[in-house]
Amino acid sequence: MKKLLKVILTVLCLLAGFNAAFADNGIKITSPDKHLSVIVFVALDGRLTYSIKNINTQLLEPSPLGITIDDIDLGYGAKITAKPVLSKVSGRYPVFGNHATAINKANEVEIPVETAGRSFKLIVRVYNDGVAIRYTIPEGSKKINGESTSWNLAENTSKVAWSGFNSSYEDLSHVTSLENVPQDTTIMGPVTLEVAGNYLSISEADCENFSDMAFVRHGNMFKADFPFSKKGWNIQNRADNKSTFLNGTYKGQNVSPWRTTMIANTLTGLVNSDLLMNLCPPPAKDQDFTWVNPGRCLWQWWSVGSPVYEEQKNWYDAAVKLKWEYYLVDDGWRTWSSPGKDQWALLGEVIAYGKSVGVKSIVWVDSKEMREGEKRRAYLEKIKALGATGIKIDFVPPATADIMQWYMGALQDCAELKLMVNFHGSVKPTGLRRTYPNDITREAVRGNEWHMTRYKRVEPFEQDVSLPFTRLMAGAADITPVMLDPEQLKSTKFTWAHEFAQAIVYLSPITHFADQYKFYLESPMFDLFQQIPTVWDETRVLPATEMGEVVAYARRKGDTWWIGVMNGATEREIKIPLSFLKKSVRATLIYDDKLTNTAINRQEKTLSGKDILTIKLAPGGGFVGRF
Repeated sequence: MKKLLKVILTVLCLLAGFNAAFADNGIKITSPDKHLSVIVFVALDGRLTYSIKNINTQLLEPSPLGITIDDIDLGYGAKITAKPVLSKVSGRYPVFGNHATAINKANEVEIPVETAGRSFKLIVRVYNDGVAIRYTIPEGSKKINGESTSWNLAENTSKVAWSGFNSSYEDLSHVTSLENVPQDTTIMGPVTLEVAGNYLSISEADCENFSDMAFVRHGNMFKADFPFSKKGWNIQNRADNKSTFLNGTYKGQNVSPWRTTMIANTLTGLVNSDLLMNLCPPPAKDQDFTWVNPGRCLWQWWSVGSPVYEEQKNWYDAAVKLKWEYYLVDDGWRTWSSPGKDQWALLGEVIAYGKSVGVKSIVWVDSKEMREGEKRRAYLEKIKALGATGIKIDFVPPATADIMQWYMGALQDCAELKLMVNFHGSVKPTGLRRTYPNDITREAVRGNEWHMTRYKRVEPFEQDVSLPFTRLMAGAADITPVMLDPEQLKSTKFTWAHEFAQAIVYLSPITHFADQYKFYLESPMFDLFQQIPTVWDETRVLPATEMGEVVAYARRKGDTWWIGVMNGATEREIKIPLSFLKKSVRATLIYDDKLTNTAINRQEKTLSGKDILTIKLAPGGGFVGRF
């Protein structure tokens, strides 16, 4: 006891001014603004534990910590063995996202811990908008068996946004009470929660060489789960031997990914959180990403099936008319043939035509053609030599530790070759687009490919208004928005205004618009399609928003504001104050047509910050405004 008191007194002296201290026999770490506080302690049963408060509001009750390595749960029977090491994080960097610049400011503590003779460190980082925890891996470790890391929710948790299990994150999203989240069943992250007037979103960051983390609920507790590696994985077993910039280390130590909790008082604060990216390393000093550019993209597969060689010029020409920057040559080009020319020669001709009219090309590939490091590099070099700007890599296997290292190798190869990457049939992002800005978007989402007549797929109204608070909390998502074909909108009567609002609400720095180009060229919204941005300088989630019910975003690019509203299954009327407008402006307003879901009511008005819009929304209805 005397030894413990001596350690506590020593640490208290050293921590003055560092926003950390021992409290109640635990270590307390606070955010730079001192609103958030985390206490790490060893519970009476010997379990390493943490809890989180926002000022005086308990957000997480005492929650278990621990990682199981070589069949030893390092969080059980744990002892904090020495004073923590404290540091500060401070900086900023540009991003393609909900705003233009990320602020990276936090307090960090490394806590030395010992369990069963094995020494490791618990690393805790606290931002003004969240908390992150990771473990160092003891030297000589051979196998990761699992984790005890959990989030023990406060009793006053009122809403939970979550998604069902799917290896490619393509199950439905839901917003329910905590009691209606399935128990003892894997669900996919991120999971977003409304707790006592605060919003939390739990996930992971900087996953480089661990299996992808999901969740299992037990009562009020969400526990880390590894559905693609139920029996664990060997630490040294790597499928990709290529030397990569990211290899699962931090400050020279082997580590787990960060286990993250975003925290905000408002949905605007939550949506604008850069926590996941802030927890990832910056790009390597020798890598330049100034060549990465966002934009709008046409593609053929969703609307008419496999791309036909003879039709490709028409698609590029349509992109020119729309003033869009990209065209995706999707699955099907591999079967092109012509006398004396194979598919590669024809692909080269198509890309060359795109260049001649000022449209850049992205090319689809099945990942099985490039699973091994050397084959992957050779394939990517061949694509780059044809003049492509990006690669869409599809059908990636479930995200085991080895496959996560394959992702790192693919991103590194593409960065060196100056190719942007769109992973499809993939794992969720974990913030690594900070390290690799060429990781421009990815699927890992149940998007509009799940609303297609030829596959008899129909999306429910609730999906679009739940999704912003599940998968989108992890980062950009290639949902392939804006269906306008009336045949596709018969089953579930999403309106044209609702569909256009998808492109505003759903972030994707390269946005692949789903439909056949004729529907955009002939649309009464054609001029707006020519102008819609894909990245933003400012984002506000408007007060009308209710998770799982209705979503209303206001986003600014330069001096132009755009509003996107999507309604769920219930008819409603909402009001949108235009207080973000600093002066009177000319506005284009796109309301639903009263008679059909495949027409619009377009109005042009002069409006100011004193005005309030009143919008009536049918089930599946929407609204778009440009100011």
